[in-house]
Amino acid sequence: MNYIKSILLLLTFLCFKSYRSEVLNIGILNNKKVTSFIFSPQTGNYTIYTEAGKLAEITIEDIVQVSISGEKILLKSLDKDYGSFNKVKIIGTSWKNSFKLKTNIPEGKIAFYEDNLWINIKNYSNQLQLINNIDIDSYIAGVVESEVGKSPPDEYFKLQAIICRTYALKNIDRHQPEGFSLCDQVHCQAYNGEPKSIFIKQAAFETKNVVIVDSDINLISATFYSNCGGQTANSEDVWKQPIYYLRSIRDTFCIKENNAIWTKKIPKTDWIKYLTNTYQFPQQQVEQECGLDYFQCGREQHFEINNIRIPFVDLRKDWNLKSALFDVEEIENEVILKGKGYGHGVGLCQEGAMKMAKLGYSYVEILHFYYKDVHMIDLQALDFFKEEF
Repeated sequence: MNYIKSILLLLTFLCFKSYRSEVLNIGILNNKKVTSFIFSPQTGNYTIYTEAGKLAEITIEDIVQVSISGEKILLKSLDKDYGSFNKVKIIGTSWKNSFKLKTNIPEGKIAFYEDNLWINIKNYSNQLQLINNIDIDSYIAGVVESEVGKSPPDEYFKLQAIICRTYALKNIDRHQPEGFSLCDQVHCQAYNGEPKSIFIKQAAFETKNVVIVDSDINLISATFYSNCGGQTANSEDVWKQPIYYLRSIRDTFCIKENNAIWTKKIPKTDWIKYLTNTYQFPQQQVEQECGLDYFQCGREQHFEINNIRIPFVDLRKDWNLKSALFDVEEIENEVILKGKGYGHGVGLCQEGAMKMAKLGYSYVEILHFYYKDVHMIDLQALDFFKEEF
């Protein structure tokens, strides 16, 4: 295994230039009940295919209206009714292809996507299913901009691209029963289409095919969030499962960033009712002076008084808090939750990593600060080791 690790480290820098191409199917606008939209090429040319074969060729001057009627997909242009079909694929035929899409029902804004669009009818519903069939690096660029915006330094974009690529491939079968790989929502990865930033596009393609693996050459769970509040969490503190590379560390880089601190005020009576009704805290104890105060020493797993324990992650969920790292202080008729950080706290702290990038740390250094004893490897090399071992 040590021999394998040495080879992996070497391949980190030697195998970035690979010609392997991955294509993903991303369910877009999956949370909307789309029944009608307009499609138009933005760059390149497109060909429309249906279950009957090639239907038409369209250019940037063409507009196609797509709608649903019963169990059929209806296609119309400004001057032609193409008919009704069961499935439709709109495939780019140029070197560079992108399109714009605007939903009519429900009414939406114009969105831009790269590569291809597949259109089906959702199972057991009178709705259209839209799938962006797209090159993985184009998708990753869109995810990076959707997740972090356009302001971080270029070095951070490279790091986030590698993390998002690893996450996507690790979870590639999440929506397989629905006919696509991933959706465009946060629980897969936020994806709003083609990015506007050329720097983000460059970062995605400069790190092409690079992913993160553990000591057993498996893709890691590349978890990330906004801000850890000064200390990250162990994986088992949040999801019960210990993972060796997701260890709690002190992080001073994020403590002065935007999402480092927060407060939430709760009526004292509501807090007492919650503790006594939900977790059977003794009524007399929680009503006495300072009986509600609690101060975490670092990241703790449980809010604990007199052998009654509430996981802080449950408190976060029940009260819709920004993080599970907070103190509790009783002031007159209110309970003040004084918190640190934003997110689950496991893995990479985005605001901390951005600060490190601004200070001149490389994306390799930042990666190893948050994920312990992992390796970056080219997908082609990953396939080689999976076949050999």
